[in-house]
Amino acid sequence: MMDVSVAIYCGACGSANFSLPAGVADEADVLCKDCGVRLGSVGDLKAELLGQALAHSAEAQRRDLDRLASDEAA
Repeated sequence: MMDVSVAIYCGACGSANFSLPAGVADEADVLCKDCGVRLGSVGDLKAELLGQALAHSAEAQRRDLDRLASDEAA
């Protein structure tokens, strides 16, 4: 298993602080805790986090493959 760090930033103020509503229905709003701007829905947030995690995972796998290939060539 791999640890992946992802972050969502507010387009208005740049903050990474947001609040999830109680019940976390996919249609519910996610709000920036610093400026109150709507960042999207919970469903939007989930999709963005999944996209970031998959991109990070793919990059980590590419680095691992490159390292293995260079080790075998040495």
